Amino acid sequence: MKNSRTFAVVAQIICVIATAFFLYPLVLMFMKSLKNGGFNNYVQVLEIVSMWRNYLNSVYVVGLTLIIVSIATSLAAYAFSKLRFTASKQLYFLLLTGMMIPTAATIFPLFQVTKALGLINNTSSLIGPYATMNAVFNLLILKNYYDGLPNEMIEAARIDGAGSFATFARVFAPLSLPGLALVLIQTFLSAWNELQMGMTFVNKPELQTITVIPLRFAQTISGGYPMELLYACLVMALAPIIIFYAFAQKFLIAGLTAGAIKG
Repeated sequence: MKNSRTFAVVAQIICVIATAFFLYPLVLMFMKSLKNGGFNNYVQVLEIVSMWRNYLNSVYVVGLTLIIVSIATSLAAYAFSKLRFTASKQLYFLLLTGMMIPTAATIFPLFQVTKALGLINNTSSLIGPYATMNAVFNLLILKNYYDGLPNEMIEAARIDGAGSFATFARVFAPLSLPGLALVLIQTFLSAWNELQMGMTFVNKPELQTITVIPLRFAQTISGGYPMELLYACLVMALAPIIIFYAFAQKFLIAGLTAGAIKG
C-alpha cells in the first residue's frame, strides 16, 4: 500500500492541504499589511516605532541563550549518557521534572529573583530564564542522541590516552552535530518567540525584544493608526523567524531523523 501510486498521491494532497491551511493566516496578514498604502505602510511603522534596536535586543538575548544551551546540554547529555556517577539516573529524572512545570507558573518567582538581582528593565534578565527553559527538553533530545553512539569509542579514546573531556571534545561532540543542530533550532524558535517574560521583565520599549513590539504597537491603534500598520508590524516581527525556518528546515529534519534512528 505504501509503495502504491495511490498512497503517494493521497499523501501529497494531504501535505498540500496542510500547507495551505498553515500558510493562509500568513498570506492574509501580508495582504492586509499592504492595504491602502502598499509597502509605504512598512515605512510608516518604522517611523512610529524604531524596531532596529529591538531586533538587536532579540539577537543579543537569543545569541547568548544559544551559546549557554549548546554548552550546558552537550556536556550534561554526554555525562548522563556515557559517564557513570553516583545518583546519575535520579538526578537526570529530577531534571526532567522541569518539563512538567508550565512557564506561566514560573513567571512570578522568576520576577522576584530578577528584581532582587536588580535586573528589571535589563535585556540580560531574559537570558538565564530562556536558557533554563530550553535546557531540560533539549537535554532529553541530546542524551537520546548520545545513547545511540557506541560506548566502544570511549574505550578506543582511552587507549589513545584521552581523558573524559578530550573524548567528548574530539570524538562525541563532532558526531553529535546533527542532534546539536536540532537543539539550537528548537532553542532559537522558542527563545525568539517568547512573549510572557519579555513583557514582564522588560518594560522600557527600547530594551524589549522584537516579539513584544506588535503588542505594544497594537496599543497605539486606538490613537488613530489604521489596522494595516499593525499587520505590517506583525510581518516585520515574524519575518526573521520565517526566513530562519526556511533555511534551517533541512537541518531540523536531518536532526529529527538522526535522533529517531539513533534513539
